[in-house]
Amino acid sequence: MMLTIGLLYLALFALAGRMQRHRPVLLLRWQRRPWVAHLEWAGWMLLALSLLSLLLWADAGMALIAWIGLLPVLGAVVMLGMTYRPAVPRTVVPVAAALTIAGLLAV
Repeated sequence: MMLTIGLLYLALFALAGRMQRHRPVLLLRWQRRPWVAHLEWAGWMLLALSLLSLLLWADAGMALIAWIGLLPVLGAVVMLGMTYRPAVPRTVVPVAAALTIAGLLAV
């Protein structure tokens, strides 16, 4: 579960960071880096990896339902964070990365 949550949040953050409208809020001084052009590709790959991480779950049906439920929850964290507290989505990125690493180590 930790792996799926971490990958899914990082995917949504990368996809939002690639959009011209959200880039200044999410990336701040990083928005002029050359790798920003690849954020969309990375976001879709992370989204696919989060979906593939469901194969590690014992019950595939419940895993898919949890993944579908996590999409709007984590999307709301990114979206509402950008709207009301722009620092929140940026500070959750290291937490999501730590969850991803912890999920990989727990496997």
